[in-house]
Amino acid sequence: MNGWFTRSTGFALGLLVCAISGCATIMAGGPDHVPVATNPPGATVFVDNVPVGQTPMLVALDRQRSTGQIRIEAPGFMPVTLSRKKTINGWFWVSVCLTGAVGVIVDVVSGDIKQFDDAPISIALVPASGVPAPGNAPPPGYPPPSYAPVAPPPGAPPPRYPPVAPPPPAPR
Repeated sequence: MNGWFTRSTGFALGLLVCAISGCATIMAGGPDHVPVATNPPGATVFVDNVPVGQTPMLVALDRQRSTGQIRIEAPGFMPVTLSRKKTINGWFWVSVCLTGAVGVIVDVVSGDIKQFDDAPISIALVPASGVPAPGNAPPPGYPPPSYAPVAPPPGAPPPRYPPVAPPPPAPR
C-alpha cells in the first residue's frame, strides 16, 4: 500500500480504539464517593439498609448494585433517609464519540454509564422530641422582638385578626 495508511498505521489506530473504549469505565470507574457529616457527629449511616459506618465519613455508592438510598440514624434523633439520583456519566459521551459501539458496550456492562450525585451531605439531626440539637437552635433574639408574640393585657378584649387600625378622627 502506498500512501499514509499502512498496515502499521491501521494496527496503531485499532489499538488506540481498543485502549480508549469504555471511557467512562476507564476514566471514572468504580464507586461514587459521597461525604456525609451530621450534627451531632457519630450517627450510623446505612446504604441500601446495610450499616457502613459512622459520621463523619465518606460513603461509597456502587454504580451497579446500589439504589442510592442513604439512611442516617442516631439514638434519640429522628432518622433521615435520602436518595441519590443517577445521571449519565460525562465520560460516556466521550466514549460514544471516539469508539462507538465498543465503548458503549463496555460502559453499559460495567455499569459506569451512569453515576450518582456526589454532592456532600451535611445534616443537622432533629431530636425525637422536636427540639433543635445543640448548636442548631436559633440565635438569641430570634425571632426579632417586633415579631415576637405578645399576650394582651389582662381584661383586654381578644385580638381581632387581622388587626384593624382605629378609625380616623371625625372631621370638625
